[in-house]
Amino acid sequence: MELEEIIAIHVEAIEVILNHILYIRGVYPAQIFKKQRVYNTPVFIVAFPALNSYLANILKTVQNLLTNAVQQLKLEIIIYSNGSEHKESYFLEMQPSQADFTQDQYLMDYEQQLRAALYKFADRVKHLPKLGQNSKFKVHIHTTQTAFTQLNHGAQYQEFPWLQSTESPHQLKQQKLCLLPLSKVDKVGLRMEAYICN
Repeated sequence: MELEEIIAIHVEAIEVILNHILYIRGVYPAQIFKKQRVYNTPVFIVAFPALNSYLANILKTVQNLLTNAVQQLKLEIIIYSNGSEHKESYFLEMQPSQADFTQDQYLMDYEQQLRAALYKFADRVKHLPKLGQNSKFKVHIHTTQTAFTQLNHGAQYQEFPWLQSTESPHQLKQQKLCLLPLSKVDKVGLRMEAYICN
């Protein structure tokens, strides 16, 4: 399987996972999501045009970074309150060069692992209160300085600029956190973790 195909598979998985997090945690009202069938399971995808555009720009950036030989990329979805109080973080780590689909050319195992990850996530957070509409989210992309510089100079990103964060991922560890282990998707270069603040 070509690297471009692997990257497209990763970007689709990220889109599904990101939408799943926003829906399951109640960051937006359920009415703006539409039910679709992905990975042979029902998932809820945002149907609100402005939010769709924002998510599409994020996914386009991720695809561009992975296509331009970024060997490792971490996407951090941060959910916070209107007062900027950090509530939850979700990490998606991608290493497409480590993806191995040789034993799964029809992606049956891959789909099963992603389906299981979606169900496990929903099951493990169902006892937590929904975050509600006082919550917002932002996405941080952790990559190299070189990749960030190339991204900033790309003409296609002038309308959707990325800024270098002043927040350190290590600042999360200074807060009172508990780790909620999610499932790992093996052999595809994609891993999920969640940190839920108390």
